[in-house]
Amino acid sequence: MISGAPLLEVLDDQIQRRESAPETAAFARQLAGKVKAHSADIDRWLKTLVTSNWDPDRLGSLEIVILSLGLAELRYSPDVPPAVVINEALELTHRYCEDGAVGFVNGVLDKAASEITDRDGTAPSGNATEDQA
Repeated sequence: MISGAPLLEVLDDQIQRRESAPETAAFARQLAGKVKAHSADIDRWLKTLVTSNWDPDRLGSLEIVILSLGLAELRYSPDVPPAVVINEALELTHRYCEDGAVGFVNGVLDKAASEITDRDGTAPSGNATEDQA
């Protein structure tokens, strides 16, 4: 995404460098697979979420990566509560982005979580959107 190298190749490199626990590596690979498999849908969804308040072309690369991960997890990992997804994304944003990005990422992911809840009438359960990528 950022370096131009294939996502799964970059991920495997980082997992090896950091000597990640097997559970962490498996989770990261699964989420990266979902991002890769659904990138066009995630990109479209992200644009619809931000165009009313923000020019998508003004988003930084890290914000796009973090939002893409969050959107993929919200839509394709229904077993993960939306609040957990948003909190994880905010931790990454605090760590790697400018301070102003935190509120923006929070707002976008909160809106996305609301859309999923509104569409289904309940919290995301995975019945309509679950995809084992």
